[in-house]
Amino acid sequence: MVLGGGWAENGSLSHPRGRFVPVEHRLPTRDEQPPDDAVVVIRAGVLSEQSVEDAANRCLEGYGLLGISVEGAMDLSVPEACRTSPRLRRYRQVRLSTFGRLRAAGFPVVATFDAPHYTIALSDLSEVTLGRLLRCFDEPIPNPGLEHPREPW
Repeated sequence: MVLGGGWAENGSLSHPRGRFVPVEHRLPTRDEQPPDDAVVVIRAGVLSEQSVEDAANRCLEGYGLLGISVEGAMDLSVPEACRTSPRLRRYRQVRLSTFGRLRAAGFPVVATFDAPHYTIALSDLSEVTLGRLLRCFDEPIPNPGLEHPREPW
């Protein structure tokens, strides 16, 4: 799946803004049924407009898809998913959504790399698209998979 661009004969991708971007690799996808709407989606970090733009552009340049990485809490609680994921446990904060919220807002979610990794596909990086994406997620919370030190009394 490629959104907002197309493949050129030289193996590069036509960028949504009209330029060609050399692609390092094709994005590896998994052939599986989409998760239920109620399954929680976890994004590591604060998820600012700038971090989305940076991550989406890295994904576009590396794999030919404008997108950002998330993980699904598949058959796990959110704390378990955050504790057991090498990607998630590196971050002090996470943001939560659901597959249903993302789909209802018009964002395709593609099963990529190894489970439970997914890529949210973005059509562009306009303020409207970024705002719609950010509204799909709850406010940042402390990563529940990390052991937080207790406050001194």
